[in-house]
Amino acid sequence: MAHEDIGQTFLLKLYEKSVSDSVQAFDRYEIGSDIGLLDKVQTDNLVDELLDRGYVIKAKEKSKIYLSNKGRKTVEI
Repeated sequence: MAHEDIGQTFLLKLYEKSVSDSVQAFDRYEIGSDIGLLDKVQTDNLVDELLDRGYVIKAKEKSKIYLSNKGRKTVEI
């Protein structure tokens, strides 16, 4: 799977969880595991890139993130 595809898959999984659950912020490692990332380093690197691009936002809780408006729009297209 290409790097861009992994990022899109991560955003899509985060979106699916956010629309099906009343919880706003989700654990990045749970999402990473759900899409087949093998370790925390891979997940952290991907999330850092998504943060830099403005697709996700860190929550106050450790390792928790949520979709930004930009990330939501990207997935809804």
